[in-house]
This record gives sequence, structure tokens and C-alpha cells, in this order.
Amino acid sequence: MSGLINLLFPRAAGCLVCGDPRRAEEKYGLCPECRQALVSLRLRENVCPRCMHPLNEKGRCPFCAAGQLQGLSAGYGAYRYGGAARQLIRALKFGYQDEAAAALAAGMAQCFPAHQYDALVPVPLYRTRRRERGANQARILCDGISARTGLPVLEALRRIRSTKAQTKLSGRERQRNVAGAFALTREVKGLRLLVVDDVRTTGATARACAAELTAGGAACVAVLTAAIAVLDKR
Repeated sequence: MSGLINLLFPRAAGCLVCGDPRRAEEKYGLCPECRQALVSLRLRENVCPRCMHPLNEKGRCPFCAAGQLQGLSAGYGAYRYGGAARQLIRALKFGYQDEAAAALAAGMAQCFPAHQYDALVPVPLYRTRRRERGANQARILCDGISARTGLPVLEALRRIRSTKAQTKLSGRERQRNVAGAFALTREVKGLRLLVVDDVRTTGATARACAAELTAGGAACVAVLTAAIAVLDKR
């Protein structure tokens, strides 16, 4: 029975969020309702002008207040992490569904000034994790953004040691987890670089990448993610 279903409704034919096999749009793989649900998560209003984190009830940015933009010239994000955005990221990251990157990359390409940067730098995976997943989701997102903006993809970093999954760690543990985990693979002197990843929570991974790129002479380093997980502090 499952073989017949797969024949009639290939994976890419169904909505990547709700699974509806009948009404998914070919361009993004989403049905109209899920496409609208994703659009409703766009980070456009009431966000920090420096890092795009949603402001709290006092009009302050908890991300910048905690000093988590340190070492980064700016932060950009397309969607609030949750709902349709979260499901697309999980489909891309753990579900082997590369087509889930299309809608995410489209939103990412619209939320930063491409003319201010020279290249996109994907956050690298350690070799064993990359083999497990079959691909690096950050690189897939970079390819989609590059196709829309013309910015080249520069694999300027490699992960030199295995790290724990950041989602299971506290803020301080996240920073220790990725400290010294990256190394340069090529010349970056004088370049304005945009580190690309799927989700930004505390920014620890982006800061660790930025530290290595800055040490290598990059003129500035910013971070761009598909989604931003909202912090509740301050």
C-alpha cells in the first residue's frame, strides 16, 4: 500500500508542512494555507534594527541586551522559529528533504542588504554528522540564497572537532561547546562575510565562526539564519 501511495504522490508532491498531497505549490512545496502560515512568521515589524530579534514588551532587544551580537556586525533572520518555519527546518535538517530549503531561502534572500556583503559562508558540519545527514543544511540554504542574490558561496570554514547538539545545552554550555571548533580553509582577508545557518538562538555558533573569520582578516562578519528563536529574557 505504501508503495502505491509513493507512486501516486511522490514526496515532493505533498505539502512539506501538513503533508496534503493534492494542493502543494510546485515552487515551494507548500499548500496555500501552510504558505500563509509561513508568511505570518516573517520578521518584519517590532524587531531590533541591529539583529532582527523581536523586541520585548518594553521595546528592548533581549539578544543585544545579553551581548550576544558580540563579534558580529549585524544579524538577520527571515522567520520567527515555530510553526511552519520549524517544520520546514526539521524537514531539511533531519528529514532528507532538500526541497524544504526553497521557501526558507526565498525569505532569507529578502531580509538582508546583499550589496553590503561579498560572500555567503555556510556553518560547517563535522564530517561524521554530515555523513549521517547526507548534506549540510546550511550549504543548501546558501545555494538557494546565492541563486536569488548573486552572492557567491565561500566554504571558508571547517569544523575540526565534533560538538554536541546545541539544542540540548544552556547558553554558557553552547558557547563552550563551539569554542575553537572551527578553522579557516581559505583566505578571507578584507572580505565582508555573511555566516549562514538554519536557526539562531543564543548566537554561540555564529560568534565562534565570526571569531575565526575575523582572526583571518575578514573586514566584517554578520549572521543570517532562516529563523530566530525568541528569547524571553529582559
